[in-house]
Amino acid sequence: MATARGRLLPIEAFDPVFEPLKGKRIGYVRPRGNVGDALIAWATRLLLEECGITWALFDPDANDAPEYDELVLGGGGNMGTRYLSNWELRGRLLALGLPITVFPQSFTSAEDPPYRRVYVRERASLAFCPQGVLAPDLALGLLPPPAACHRHAGWASSCAVTRNVSLASAGFGSTPRRSRTPQEYLALAASCERIVTDRLHFAICGLVAGRQTTLVANDYHKSASMYDRGLRSLGCHFARSAWAALGWRRAPAT
Repeated sequence: MATARGRLLPIEAFDPVFEPLKGKRIGYVRPRGNVGDALIAWATRLLLEECGITWALFDPDANDAPEYDELVLGGGGNMGTRYLSNWELRGRLLALGLPITVFPQSFTSAEDPPYRRVYVRERASLAFCPQGVLAPDLALGLLPPPAACHRHAGWASSCAVTRNVSLASAGFGSTPRRSRTPQEYLALAASCERIVTDRLHFAICGLVAGRQTTLVANDYHKSASMYDRGLRSLGCHFARSAWAALGWRRAPAT
């Protein structure tokens, strides 16, 4: 039986991201997002504490003026105009006039406001942000409690998740969509023997839990580029489609 691996990368891999923040008062801003982005936020909070950063969560919707030396925008949510809620959030932060660091992100289109530092988590994003600094996705620094990765009796033995196809006929389901917290996301991954998913951070949960994991290409460069950037070396597999990941030449008849 596969065993949990815990933190996928040593904490030293994140020094380029956190060292410039030491000795400053940091306002941490979470981007809008889904449970995968919440997983990044969970890991980010733990890394900020472990790296000795003085920080507090900053809510840009609050009326109080921020008393920080610098703002950091959490990873996830993507840069560019693909997700307008985060585009608008970044505009509001820039209007505050404080230096802003962008934690590791993917870019879907060019965006070049005067950020202090921008980190990108895979090489394909450098085409949209040439000044970006390559750094790991912060979810790769997650160190959950060991019990979070234990298998629970009676849970699923295998699982696949895709946005565009249904694998119900093969005994697979899309239950990760129902996870509301990153802890539930990780627990669901730990309940599986095998994971086939086009959701990057569910794949990362699978790797943290020590499960056989295949990341399927999504509708832009993120998954393939993240696989090439580092997930391959962590034991993740990659496929262009869920059918290919399962060894099927075409979708089975329904």
